[in-house]
Amino acid sequence: MDVLDTFLVTVLAGLPGALFTFAYERQTHIVRAAFSDRIMRLTAASAVFYIAAAPLGYWLYLRYGRTGRLLGGPLPWALWLVPIGLVICPVLLGLTLGSATRRGRPWARLWSGRSPDPRAWDAAFGHGANAWLRIRLKDSAGGTDGWLLGAFGPGSGGPSSVASSYPDPPDLYLAETAEAEPGTGRFVLDEHGRPKLRNTGLLIAWDEIAYIELGHVPLLTRTEHSGA
Repeated sequence: MDVLDTFLVTVLAGLPGALFTFAYERQTHIVRAAFSDRIMRLTAASAVFYIAAAPLGYWLYLRYGRTGRLLGGPLPWALWLVPIGLVICPVLLGLTLGSATRRGRPWARLWSGRSPDPRAWDAAFGHGANAWLRIRLKDSAGGTDGWLLGAFGPGSGGPSSVASSYPDPPDLYLAETAEAEPGTGRFVLDEHGRPKLRNTGLLIAWDEIAYIELGHVPLLTRTEHSGA
């Protein structure tokens, strides 16, 4: 077996697991970028798909391979089941399992485990989380007496809030910030009892933050944002 054959065999062996992993991570936004961890998950997923496809492969071998029907005649339609099984099925299963993991379905833990997120940061800000944030800065002279308030959620006419994910250093972009009371750091409310927005986004690194309080309450809709 030459180098090219070895390369092709390696690619085919890992292809189902790679497709499944990429589709899964696209849904969950959970990326375990450690090389050893990704290789183990990719290999395990590929092994599961090849075990599941073994009966089909054996049937195709008995029907077409051993009898020599592939040597003289058109390619049988049944052989198209092979690329379908090794390409489409892993992608669909990855998307389905990733969506279930993001939604917190108990059965999805069979693959993801009890704590799929590599850090508490990823668990708090991943999976499409919406929250009001009270950020205490290390520098008490920053913000409003050391406080920054904002909304982690969809933006109004601009980019939505984003948090970095593992293994990148933690940082935050808040699509909207709110006014804070001097000294206390509480939200300044408008006449409707809602936080008074500043119509300003905020980009901040974790190195500047002492701690963050998350209030999981319904965020303003895009219409309310634009009308504020």
